[in-house]
Amino acid sequence: MASREKQNIKVLAIILTIVLAAIVVRTVWMILDHGSSTTVYDNPVVAERVVRGTIYDRYGHVLAVETPYHSLAFHLKEIEDLERTAQKVAEVTDLDVQEILTISARHTSYARIKLRLTSEERQALENLRLNGVVIEKRYGRQYPQVHHASNLLGFANRENIGIEGLELSFEKELNPLPGLNEVLTYGNDVYLTLDISLQYILDDAVLNMIEEHEIHSASAIILNSDSGAILASSSYPWFDPNAYSLSSAEERREQISSQIREPGSVFKIFTLAALMDAHLVNDDDHFYCDGVHEYVTESGSTFDITCVEPHGDVTPETMISKSCNGAIASWSSRMKGEELTDYLAEFGFLSAHDISLPIASSGYLATPDSWSQRTKPTLSFGQEIAVSPTQLVTAATVLAESGYRVEPYLVEAIVSHEGEHLYRAHRRVSENRIIGDQALESVLRGMEEAVISGTATGAGVSGVRVGAKTGTAQVADPEGGGYLRDTYMASTIALFPLDAPSYIIYVSAMVERGDTIWGSAIAAPAISQVIEDMVRGGYIHSDVMQEAVYQD
Repeated sequence: MASREKQNIKVLAIILTIVLAAIVVRTVWMILDHGSSTTVYDNPVVAERVVRGTIYDRYGHVLAVETPYHSLAFHLKEIEDLERTAQKVAEVTDLDVQEILTISARHTSYARIKLRLTSEERQALENLRLNGVVIEKRYGRQYPQVHHASNLLGFANRENIGIEGLELSFEKELNPLPGLNEVLTYGNDVYLTLDISLQYILDDAVLNMIEEHEIHSASAIILNSDSGAILASSSYPWFDPNAYSLSSAEERREQISSQIREPGSVFKIFTLAALMDAHLVNDDDHFYCDGVHEYVTESGSTFDITCVEPHGDVTPETMISKSCNGAIASWSSRMKGEELTDYLAEFGFLSAHDISLPIASSGYLATPDSWSQRTKPTLSFGQEIAVSPTQLVTAATVLAESGYRVEPYLVEAIVSHEGEHLYRAHRRVSENRIIGDQALESVLRGMEEAVISGTATGAGVSGVRVGAKTGTAQVADPEGGGYLRDTYMASTIALFPLDAPSYIIYVSAMVERGDTIWGSAIAAPAISQVIEDMVRGGYIHSDVMQEAVYQD
């Protein structure tokens, strides 16, 4: 008996020794492999939910933010009398009985009856205490600026997932995967270059233009030429992202980056700048315009290029101020197609400018080896090329910034929930100077003359030196085969203040043949309104204000 007890004690001692050794080995392994300060989670917990990041303008005004709301749902199997329940619910909500029954009939166990309840509806439903009727707290997206900048922002759907616009572009930053061992995971915040006050100014001018001329679609943009920051952008028709399901794809379309059109006569300033920089046209050149120019092609054939009216003696400056097709077409024959294409590429017309939107068009221009005899002269005044508003204002930075192209951008910064800057925008400028001083001075003088006494007088503002170029372009038939018969694009591009241009504005509108189709009468006055409101808002300071040049 004593011998058996001794044997049992010996076995127990061996077992205890093995267990103790295992504990020691595991402890040493944890210290050596992970470090003594590391917390080890045997059962990691995924965050309850992700809080979608906020989108702000450049000054911290909220453009898109996550907000809680309450939904109404039915657990159908818990409801004994569906028709009676529907009647009770209809009495305290804006739903009718048949609507509730129709929604319920589509489901077998769970039916979401109303996505967003008002606080009054929620309280009334809670007081009813109906079996199977549940009020769910959910989280969605709120857009406090409503339609302002809506086409840029896009929207997030009912599941808080970005579907269009910047909400889609920055889905990973705004809505990351849930983290481990934290209650909430926070998305990053996105700060845009937009100034919501300027956005209101631009949208107001566009709305006035639309109401006066019964325009069905329009686009407009304000760019800071010094930095390339897009300060405001308007794509009409607008939509309300708070009620995105009520909008059409066309209403939600962002136009400044994705929409390309033949620019028309606003393009002449870029053609002339290229010709003068290449020393193929100078200030002493003259062209006599009698209203119709017979253009002689390289093969010796001819075709007519018409102007709105005879312009008489035309110089490079008056070509801009009077918008003479014949003069710029005639002068364009001096430049080879490949050289002109190279200049246009340097202006940025053949590139898709990345401003963080889902779609950015590179425009369209056929290669010179496929040009017809008519391409070069018609290209000179903005036909046979298609460009976006973003490309036009980018090209205009070459005129505003001493011959260098400044790249546009729309996102200023990305900031974590803890305040760490994960991304900061920086100024991006072309390495090479594209246009020299003499060509720049001539083009800018011509644009100022257009505002003083030419086609762009409607863009003038008392006390501010403005340079502008108007355009009226035919619109290509989307079905192919020429142009639409009664639809035109009226546009104007402006730089100001001309002493040291800091702002570029471009406005375009699709108009039907009516009282007027001209950019000078439709788009130029909208630009004037924007500049006047910017002066009142302090965007143009007294040190760049001039003596009154333009008569009110």
